[in-house]
Amino acid sequence: MEKLKERLDMFSDAVIAIIITIMVLELPMPQHDSLAEYLQFGKAIGIFFISFCFVANIWYQHSILYNDAETMNNHVFILEFIFLAFLSLTPTFTKLITVDTNRHTVMAYGILTFIVNGLFMLVSYSVIHQKYSDTSDIKKIFNKIYLNHSNSLGMINVAVLILAYFEPNWALWCYLTLPLISFVFNRDDHSDLEEVTQLSPANQDKYLEFSNVDLRDFRKKQREIGQKYSHQRRSNSNWQTDMAEEMRKLFKDSGLDAQKINTNYTGKGRLNRDWLNKDNTRK
Repeated sequence: MEKLKERLDMFSDAVIAIIITIMVLELPMPQHDSLAEYLQFGKAIGIFFISFCFVANIWYQHSILYNDAETMNNHVFILEFIFLAFLSLTPTFTKLITVDTNRHTVMAYGILTFIVNGLFMLVSYSVIHQKYSDTSDIKKIFNKIYLNHSNSLGMINVAVLILAYFEPNWALWCYLTLPLISFVFNRDDHSDLEEVTQLSPANQDKYLEFSNVDLRDFRKKQREIGQKYSHQRRSNSNWQTDMAEEMRKLFKDSGLDAQKINTNYTGKGRLNRDWLNKDNTRK
């Protein structure tokens, strides 16, 4: 299955490349030297960038997902093909809103992106579940990390769909920001998942006990500590030791153990397995 995984990854990359190529080729060229047609052409380019950001974000998340996967099972293959089938409709729906931007075409485009994102979430869960099949709490960890942001993005999508019914042009440009939000959320969520699965079972249990508010506060404090000491790299020769001590205190106050925090912390403010000892157990 390892070779099939590589073939599927290459096939998916090829499909996504073709999707972007088709969207470029279907841009309507100005037929006459008139301001109105040039403005329409500019609008078409703007709509292309909306779809480009959407597809590019999907490709990025897909690449990260498959980069960590070692093999694939039949369930993943089936979901992947269904996901790609719907993603391949992006050029058609992009052309629809380019030719005629109205409430129906914009809402149809929004429904397609909603379906594609939902299918990609199913693919992600299947790949991750396969990779961590020996981890009993993987479903809880996945839900804890991914579903909070996925639910938020889902609600935003619904809100934009409602907006599209009343103001399709405004909703259209809202779809430009959604891939950017999704990119930030999914990038951090994937990092968290990789790092949380390296924790000891006791620390994983503690992580699962965090409420959404506690988790946001914990991450915020991590970022603040990282940013604080990243600014002291030149002025404070002991900044790494000081940051490690402050991180240990944060973990102790949060109920997590961090007996070992090394000096390779990047300052990004995430749960980083470089400085969290996966063999730690809660006292």
